[in-house]
Amino acid sequence: MNAFTCAVHEADPSALHARRIDTLMVNVGLRCDQACGHCHQSSSPDRTEVMSRDVMDAVARVADQVRPALVDITGGAPELNPDIGHLIGTVRGGGHAVRLRTNLTALLSAEATGLITYLAKNEVAILASVPMTPEAEVAAGRGPVFDRCLTALRLLAEAGFGSRPGPRLDIAVNPTQDAGPISQREIEAHFREELTGVRGITFDSVLVITNVPVGRYRESLRRGSNLDSYLRELREAFNPETLTHLSCRTCIEIAWDGTLWDCDFNLGHGVGLAPGMPSHVSEFDTSVLANRPVRFAEHCFACTALAGSG
Repeated sequence: MNAFTCAVHEADPSALHARRIDTLMVNVGLRCDQACGHCHQSSSPDRTEVMSRDVMDAVARVADQVRPALVDITGGAPELNPDIGHLIGTVRGGGHAVRLRTNLTALLSAEATGLITYLAKNEVAILASVPMTPEAEVAAGRGPVFDRCLTALRLLAEAGFGSRPGPRLDIAVNPTQDAGPISQREIEAHFREELTGVRGITFDSVLVITNVPVGRYRESLRRGSNLDSYLRELREAFNPETLTHLSCRTCIEIAWDGTLWDCDFNLGHGVGLAPGMPSHVSEFDTSVLANRPVRFAEHCFACTALAGSG
């Protein structure tokens, strides 16, 4: 067993298995308008992986079978999948709650013209990744994008996101690249002041997502000879109380090619489902997958550090 699996086994053996499927996560492709330094999928404008309509229709059938509390759409930048409207319309037509994860700048792209209005009409919740401010803090990770993020946030606000009775708008924050786990309370207070207090942009909540040592971020740490120290920091911050809330225990992911994964981080690191589990959406079996053994790896310490990761 790897170090994380051993830690889980010692702290709470029941956490080695999923409990149910509340969230169906769907990664619709890896093309993105950015190439963030913390990206665990190594997404960029040059990536060509994209989910087809056939796989999207299979996703909708699985959603109808599972009846999850949420269909959570991610990427890449999911706005850049030319069939994103088809997926959202089909899933919403089945009566499912949908959330779209966005880096905000992709909402301003030509491919996303009209998408904000469409999302609002279909009552799709938004989880928006917002860089830390000011711009100098994000130059190494995302480039000078903060002003464009603000533009997209204002457009979302104009469409009713983040204020009742409009769709939900939550903010996702990754620490700056050299930072480990940070306080949820401090970050939320910061963004309440920066976005609502200073700019009048309302939102529902803040999720702090620990940088996971997978993909481009792992390679960045390796190049800087910081990988071992970062992994050690995450191990030392292990909090067994977070095991109850691990998303992989109540979630399963369908990738752009229809393959199945425990989470988006395992997808980025190539860690597939446990041997013997259905591996493709065409083989989906809720009775088997809902309590499957979860495959853990060392990068999973990022989800259990301190108060855990959003």
